[in-house]
Amino acid sequence: MQEVLGVRMSDDVEIEIRLVRSDDLTALRALEDRTEGFVCDRRFADAIAAESSYYIAVRADNPLGTVVLDLKPGPLMPELRNMYVYQHARRQGIGRLLDLHVETVARDLGYEEIFLGVDPDNYKAIPLYLSLGYEPTGNHRIVGGDAPEGLPGEVFHDAIYRKRLRQF
Repeated sequence: MQEVLGVRMSDDVEIEIRLVRSDDLTALRALEDRTEGFVCDRRFADAIAAESSYYIAVRADNPLGTVVLDLKPGPLMPELRNMYVYQHARRQGIGRLLDLHVETVARDLGYEEIFLGVDPDNYKAIPLYLSLGYEPTGNHRIVGGDAPEGLPGEVFHDAIYRKRLRQF
């Protein structure tokens, strides 16, 4: 066993975390439970438009999980968004590796803290974020979601968490 960024992994496992490429989209679409309007396509388009960075964890070209690092100017930035580990890759430290990767990118860009918003009812994600060192700020935000034209959009309630990247 070897330890990679605090995650114990077998010696024969090589996990790569890199920016999502257009040739990854077919595999990512296959992992979504929809037939159109793929989430991965929207995230990739945002990354191409330089609104965010969209990362993927892969093992032998098989997607394990993805995460978005939002660097747009504004409050609560940079923000870790939409971290998702696919069912077949859960409980293997992939979420921790994705988080550490975006934290490293943010730190290298000079940021001293990173934020995330999570649904207060997401009882699976919150313990992970706490274990990664994120702390609730006590702040919340209401976010409107995308919907097809003519239909009402969804409204999401996020609790805001923060993690310091540098010691003050």
